[in-house]
Amino acid sequence: MTKGKPFRFTGVECVRFAVEELADACRFASDWGLSYVPCADPEVKLFRAVDGSEVQVVAADPSRIERTPIGGGSGLCEIVWGVEDQASLAALAQDLGRDRRAEFDSDGTLHSVDDLGINLAFRVAQRKPMHFEATRYNAPGQPQRINRRAPAYKVAMPREISHIAIGVDDAAEAARFYIERLGFLVSDRYANRGVFMRCSPSGNHHHVFFMNARVPGTRFNHLAFKVRDIHEVIGGGQHLDSLGWRTFAGPGRHTISSACFWYFQTPFGGSWEYAADEDIVTDEWEAQDFAAIAHIFSEWTFGLEKSDGTLKGPISASKEQKR
Repeated sequence: MTKGKPFRFTGVECVRFAVEELADACRFASDWGLSYVPCADPEVKLFRAVDGSEVQVVAADPSRIERTPIGGGSGLCEIVWGVEDQASLAALAQDLGRDRRAEFDSDGTLHSVDDLGINLAFRVAQRKPMHFEATRYNAPGQPQRINRRAPAYKVAMPREISHIAIGVDDAAEAARFYIERLGFLVSDRYANRGVFMRCSPSGNHHHVFFMNARVPGTRFNHLAFKVRDIHEVIGGGQHLDSLGWRTFAGPGRHTISSACFWYFQTPFGGSWEYAADEDIVTDEWEAQDFAAIAHIFSEWTFGLEKSDGTLKGPISASKEQKR
């Protein structure tokens, strides 16, 4: 990337999964609150959040490279990133084409690959945030919700994809391509064992998170969706639980990113997360290094087993954790 001329990314536009149990995966996406949209390719099942960010699902097929997820089994096949304009897309194609695949498909989407072999794609952003009235809260001496009840939700309606997390052998090395070639910015770190990155100076605290894992190789860990508030995190989570889907962790609140969360196990090879009230940052944000110990995963949470007084969340599986 030419210094001073960023590619002007907007966030995660679409995540493509290949799964071993297609019917279960589609049922989960629908139960999650995504809208099913008929696709021109009958083998692709397409689901959308409110703003148009997408999840594409296909049946895993080891004989077809485009249907073989990283790590095997069920999992991630491709991440599609949004860019602001056609000029950024053309610049990306030129830069990536210097040393790797950079091919446009018939829809004008650019397809490439990162240094780990994760398939990446880039398209002019199609997401369109939809306005809604933000929840108001009553703080002592500072009431904001007068003569009105707080909202309650029977099901969640995810507004947008927030971020994706991927387990790797070396998070710092995995992040290098995104920082040096794509211009992503580091928001925070787990002592170089996990790297939170955002794709633009202002916006989400992070759009992608690489974390070291005990199991060797590269694997999908989780995908996060923004919902309107903590009430929707709880309402959506209770709905999923009532349908028999199993909690991975939550509800709770992260220490890093400040988000309220509820993770569920999925047929996609990792978990999905409802998230609300995440940190929004600018180029004045100062990244910090946090010790990658188990309890840093959350300020508080339910649903995590405890062992020796520490939480057994995703970070407890980090190589940073002493055994």
